[in-house]
Amino acid sequence: MKNARGFTLLEIILVLVFMGLIAGLSTPFVMATLERIKHQSETRKINSALRYTRSEAITRNITTTFNADIHNRQYWISNREAKKSSITRTLDPEFSFSYITGNKETIDRGTFAIKFYPRGNSSGGTIRVAKVSPDKSDSAYEITIDPITGSSRIEQETQ
Repeated sequence: MKNARGFTLLEIILVLVFMGLIAGLSTPFVMATLERIKHQSETRKINSALRYTRSEAITRNITTTFNADIHNRQYWISNREAKKSSITRTLDPEFSFSYITGNKETIDRGTFAIKFYPRGNSSGGTIRVAKVSPDKSDSAYEITIDPITGSSRIEQETQ
């Protein structure tokens, strides 16, 4: 039986079934992409704070510190001249971070600090940003801070 536009009911049902099948197959890929983008965004926010800390140290000509509380998943910037630290940022609940010092010691509890000096150099180290409950396919991101230049770069660590 054809409707007013010349399509049969069977043709319409087949098109709807194919559309549902395509939507069902593509949803996991879209969700994985959204999670990856969220993870990258969180890592870029931390990297931006690190770059800002370095910039403040150079501009104000004072040692400025990037501080982080691993347990509470918070980070902030401070310097000895300021009476209080700058605005505290909190990681998304899905993510956590740890700090790897220059001598390869991993700090995954408590707090850590990365100092940036007026000449642009820093105490260095690596900040690892990972999902709290990672899947087998998940990867972590590492932000490496060069102790000589104070610059930071993001690298993806696949598991």
